[in-house]
Amino acid sequence: MDSGDSECRVRLVEGLEAFRAAIDSLLRQLYSYTESLRGSGYYLKPLHRVYKRDPETGVRVVYEYYGRYWWRLERRRGRLRWRYVGREPPPGVPEPPRHPLEGMSVKIVGSDVELDCRWYEELVRAGLIGGGVRVERVS
Repeated sequence: MDSGDSECRVRLVEGLEAFRAAIDSLLRQLYSYTESLRGSGYYLKPLHRVYKRDPETGVRVVYEYYGRYWWRLERRRGRLRWRYVGREPPPGVPEPPRHPLEGMSVKIVGSDVELDCRWYEELVRAGLIGGGVRVERVS
């Protein structure tokens, strides 16, 4: 695949399980860091999911965005609320570990995963996704 093409995208056909296994190991250290913040009121969320339904087909589509999203847990009117703080660490919070997937976004439809060629090639190069997953060029 030529990742020089900024519009290059691939689909991992029936590849959701392999994709999840690959990224779970990378996200584990970020979740561990978040656990160390317990009591500070701040939380680092390394993954943001958006759920949509395709109006024509009715199929559920999940968009996942990988980055460093900071949240604060607050109490308002007796209820706990999550408030988005931003992408930079709040003052007084230790620097988080590097996020190896920062900037990656994927589209999940059923058990197929669509992502940029560049990210696919990085996952292959790191040995996280290999043979056994059928790959199709989308654009």
